[in-house]
Amino acid sequence: MISLYNILNETTKVYRKGDAISTRTSEDIGVVELFGYPSTDTSSNVISKDAKDLYEKVDMVFINVVVDKNKAEMYKSNIENILKDYPDHLRLAQGPSYIELSPNLDLEQEGGLRLMALGKVLGLWSVISGKSLGLSDAESLNLAGMGLLNISGYNPNKK
Repeated sequence: MISLYNILNETTKVYRKGDAISTRTSEDIGVVELFGYPSTDTSSNVISKDAKDLYEKVDMVFINVVVDKNKAEMYKSNIENILKDYPDHLRLAQGPSYIELSPNLDLEQEGGLRLMALGKVLGLWSVISGKSLGLSDAESLNLAGMGLLNISGYNPNKK
């Protein structure tokens, strides 16, 4: 069986939002963050107008995830089989955050975000964030940092 990590690498690509280097102060400590991804702000080839039917960009608050729709569809049954082994099916149905989803599927948080975007494109769930609730980018980022970035829940019997 193909691993979830390999599926994510085949079907998704991560792009940064904003600058490659960000500085901020957190509790009187200077923080410098480096983002080693290409930017959706400056990459003209992220999704061309001609490719909108082939790819979908999903705003995952921290990053943008571009999903290859055709490849994603090829792996849908693999993903559904992997989700059968989720340790707590009730929590999966209730809509865990990326913080909970990621380690329960042996993924780091970026992998969890990529999976959330992939599942959204495949119609397995919706992504719930501050943005989907109508909040600003800054408010959404703050809330996502506290864990408010969830899937709407997964129900394998829903068609």
